[in-house]
Amino acid sequence: MMRPLLLAALLAGAASGQTLDSGSGTVRLLPQGALNGFAVLDAQGDVLRAGPRLIEIRGTQLSIPALDPANASAFDPQTAVDARAFTIDAQGDVVVVGLGFNDVTADAEQPPATAAGFALSTDGGQTYAFRFPALDQSRDSTVVYGASTLLAYPATVPQGSAPLDIATTAGGDTLYAATLLAGLRRSTDQGRTWEPVVTPPDSLLVLDPRETYDFPYTPDVRQPLGFIDGDPEQPVFPRFSENFIALSVLVDEEGTVWAGTAGGLNRSVRIDGVEDLAWVRYIDQPIGSSIPSNLVSALEAQPREGRDHIWAACSVASGDAFDPSTQEPGVVVWRGDDAGGRPIFETVLLGVTAEDIAFDEARAYVAASDGLYVSDDDGASWRIVRVFRDAVGNVLPVGPRARAVATTPGVLWVGVSAGPSGGRPDPGAGLLRSTDGGRTFELFRADVQPDASGEGDRTVDAYAYPNPFNPRDGRLRVRVDLDAPADVRIRIYDAAMNLVRTLEAPGRQAGPNEIAWDGQTDGGLRVANGPYIYTLEGGSTRASGRILVIQ
Repeated sequence: MMRPLLLAALLAGAASGQTLDSGSGTVRLLPQGALNGFAVLDAQGDVLRAGPRLIEIRGTQLSIPALDPANASAFDPQTAVDARAFTIDAQGDVVVVGLGFNDVTADAEQPPATAAGFALSTDGGQTYAFRFPALDQSRDSTVVYGASTLLAYPATVPQGSAPLDIATTAGGDTLYAATLLAGLRRSTDQGRTWEPVVTPPDSLLVLDPRETYDFPYTPDVRQPLGFIDGDPEQPVFPRFSENFIALSVLVDEEGTVWAGTAGGLNRSVRIDGVEDLAWVRYIDQPIGSSIPSNLVSALEAQPREGRDHIWAACSVASGDAFDPSTQEPGVVVWRGDDAGGRPIFETVLLGVTAEDIAFDEARAYVAASDGLYVSDDDGASWRIVRVFRDAVGNVLPVGPRARAVATTPGVLWVGVSAGPSGGRPDPGAGLLRSTDGGRTFELFRADVQPDASGEGDRTVDAYAYPNPFNPRDGRLRVRVDLDAPADVRIRIYDAAMNLVRTLEAPGRQAGPNEIAWDGQTDGGLRVANGPYIYTLEGGSTRASGRILVIQ
């Protein structure tokens, strides 16, 4: 049954009204309930929606209604862990949030991306209803595609089936979800039920529902789902199916569905009188390559006069079907078809591992693992931003990795991080806002509260995070709330109480402050693993705490 989501009261004004002195620029704090790690951004008009815990920023007033933390635990009372927004899409009054979490209880080196359902709103985000994950029943052993009935391996478990991307058709009547090992899915009843969408197997570049096929519909065709003439020594399915694994999806202005998989870029074709979609698949090839590499992790439409252009972020696929030596990461742009109906592709940013793409009227933006790329000439040339500065030139305390990018009228938004944080708060994470095309920025960040999250060690008015701390992931930050302006000094000692580092922060403001430590000694050496003690003095404030270094 559906369960409505409760929204916290609208918080007017600029974020929570608090700012934090980082020692290198001012940080504006988001209200309680927000989390850092802004890897998901979606813009609709002047509304920005951001994850991991859904918040909304409307217009220039920065009014932010956050989902009530007491009701944000997966939005499903039967789920014990906190889910987060893996993807967000809005069309008109329909807002869909794909929910998931990384299942750390699974016996795997990398916790699998696990489905936790969907949150769906039909009133522009004022209220939400819960929808279950897009999974199969165990009896769903076949899939009908046009004239064919395909043997299928039902996706019945949420592990590995998280919704990585969502696309909504104009009017919000049909939803498409890229659900990783559960493949591409479609819903025509606002997420109450989902059906599989068959895309070409790795052996085909064209799929026509009027033809007859016998390939298996499954992500892992090594599964012994059937046998030739009943012989158990001859499994029907010999290898892995990369093009089944759905990573991204887009519905363009003409209703064409674009699906990015681990096996290429798929483009739908409508055939009169036929319900199922036909498909054309574009892949990297030694001769006549369409795209630079086959793992298509992000798709975005660039509004144009006439037909929109489609931009795709491509990474190197390493599965059974492709040779990684022939591939390079990059961004490919579909710029329409020529007079003969052949697609026109242009590769830009070859060698760049892109994570997200956005546009405004003047520029193209690409969020990438090494920074933010900005083009003023439709991708012909680019400038890269690896160091984010405020309007007076301060280097803002965020990492260089741009995870997500979106635009609202006159505003560029960028979600950034320092890098992997192992599930701990990332001191280099935040949400950047620019009104000059990505030249200067304001920084917004969640107000980390170790007491509530169990992270860090807090004594009186100071605490350190992330804790444990890995210097390879970024900087540790000591947060202190000062009663009055003061000079702050922090001393860090090892377990034997030998002084390791002294940090001076003169002239700090009253209220929230942070002082960063790079994990090095006064002599410039990286400290060893183990426990450390810090003491803090700032005006009338005296505090101490523990730090555990693990790298």
